[in-house]
Amino acid sequence: MKLGLPLILPGLLAGYIFLFLALEQQTAVARQDISPALPNRVLHVLGHSYLNQIIAEALFIKTAVYYGGLEKEVDEGNLAIMEQHFIAMNELHPKMLDIYYRAQTVLAHRGDAYARSANRILENGRSIFPNQIELPFFEGFNYFRYLRDPAKAAEVLRIGSQIPGSPRWIGHLASMLAAEGGNIRTGLVWLQGMLATSTDEVAKQRYRGEIKVFEQALRVQMALERYIQNQSLPPETLNELVPEYISQLPLLKKGYRLEYRSPSLYLKKERQ
Repeated sequence: MKLGLPLILPGLLAGYIFLFLALEQQTAVARQDISPALPNRVLHVLGHSYLNQIIAEALFIKTAVYYGGLEKEVDEGNLAIMEQHFIAMNELHPKMLDIYYRAQTVLAHRGDAYARSANRILENGRSIFPNQIELPFFEGFNYFRYLRDPAKAAEVLRIGSQIPGSPRWIGHLASMLAAEGGNIRTGLVWLQGMLATSTDEVAKQRYRGEIKVFEQALRVQMALERYIQNQSLPPETLNELVPEYISQLPLLKKGYRLEYRSPSLYLKKERQ
């Protein structure tokens, strides 16, 4: 005989209340330490369908209460446990949107390993919530700010720029970061696409100016590629490209510069 959902819900609610009170009491006793969650496999077996959501929410409350009650920085041991909690929550109940915001707040700025962990969670969130613009923005920001990978940041932000209703500056930022990450061709193509679809004359004028800079940078990039193809090794400096591969190195618009780190060329935009 199968129990109906109305008969199951009181038991689930009682379990939820029990978990919440137990976690609250534990946190009140030791505010500066957080206990590990059970292994994910065990949580999946215990949780099954409806309980997965309750366990994930209990872990979320436990983490939020602990983090909100801190009077000092989280030590490495507790931070690793918090990371485990977020991974478990995300696996158990990926449709809980708050997990992604909280993971960004708690984990992303704690170092490379935790920024990567936050981005794995955010990437999963993008598959669950494909129209939630904040998720690719958070992920792209982490790649750029914390992981120092503008090319990957550009890739993720470009995905975000294609979400209906996404502000155009997301796509513009993706173009800039693509060039900063060494993908000058890609950034140029994206900029040209933005020019073709824009109806704002002020924005279109800005895009035209930037496209000119990107085209100048691309000519240097193409000269560099020809040099490497002919010489089978990259030049030590860009000056070696002149005059055989390019008549002269361009003088870029103020605020832009070329950065050569053999064998790659990057177009950088100075930030105020």
